[in-house]
Amino acid sequence: MSHENSPFETLQRDMDGFMRASVLGALAELDVATQLLAAGNSLTAEELAEKTGCSLRGLECLLDALTGMGYFAKENGRYAVREEYAELLDSRSPQTRIPIMRHYTVLQRTWDRLSFAVRDGAPQKGRAGESFLGAEEDKVSFIMGMNSVAVGLLDGVLASMHTAGILPLQNNAAILDVGGASGTYSEAFLQCMPGAQATIFDLPHVIELAKKRFHGSPYADRVHYVPGDFYRDELPHGFDFVWVSAIIHQMNREESVCLYTKCFEAVQPGGVIAIRDFVMDAQRTSPCAGTLFGINMLVNKPHARVYSFAEIREDLEKAGFVNAVHAVRVPTMCSIVTARRPA
Repeated sequence: MSHENSPFETLQRDMDGFMRASVLGALAELDVATQLLAAGNSLTAEELAEKTGCSLRGLECLLDALTGMGYFAKENGRYAVREEYAELLDSRSPQTRIPIMRHYTVLQRTWDRLSFAVRDGAPQKGRAGESFLGAEEDKVSFIMGMNSVAVGLLDGVLASMHTAGILPLQNNAAILDVGGASGTYSEAFLQCMPGAQATIFDLPHVIELAKKRFHGSPYADRVHYVPGDFYRDELPHGFDFVWVSAIIHQMNREESVCLYTKCFEAVQPGGVIAIRDFVMDAQRTSPCAGTLFGINMLVNKPHARVYSFAEIREDLEKAGFVNAVHAVRVPTMCSIVTARRPA
């Protein structure tokens, strides 16, 4: 076994990972990369401290760490964002990762109470109530962060759905995007299936973000909006395909069956439900990313969890669906399970 792969090195790497994540979180919440780029991508620590309102000591430590990690460069006391990271770290860029980085930083404040959560089996208050940017901005970071993740995953998800035979749907298919957020997947479905119509179902304030996205879009006349809460409200009916993306990990078994039952009523006889999420093995110990996401649910939401395929299939069958298939098998949240409402 080589030195860098020794048990000691592996343990050390995993233990100090929080340091790097914390540095990137501070970059995102303080938006220092955007400030640098907006100023021609060349500022001293003193100049940037004045722009951000940060202490010189604190900011200089952060900038040096970002330089040491390879995200920034430093020459003659002046800092710059490295070119290969500029679009990702600029909050003004369509390719920005700043919202999801901010969301992860909010999550990190709940992870620091993990021992208490494991002991009690429930989320802990601790620092979870603290917010650097404010609750409303944290909500925006979550919604736009999920969009940035979806954009990055989109091509792979669509390709896997075509390979698995889930797509394309029949001509003029009616699609329901449950919890569809700003409409990333709805837009992709409409783009690859010119005859399809999509309906986005989500909370009212999220629907407003979707409407802004599609305003003036070539797909505007093919997308529809229904505000509501899938925990409490019924879903609209009459669809050929129901898309449930990154939702079920928020729920316990009873809530999952309730959602699947609503989806069963929403889809026409012979129609299909497709669920994108982590799908764990029979022992729920693989994939590793899924086990870590299970911890994320433990520290953030009572009773939320990740599911094995057998559990998803059982809950779908309780709702009335048949022919459940683990159609796309990947070690990420892009696994997909499909099932059908009997004709």
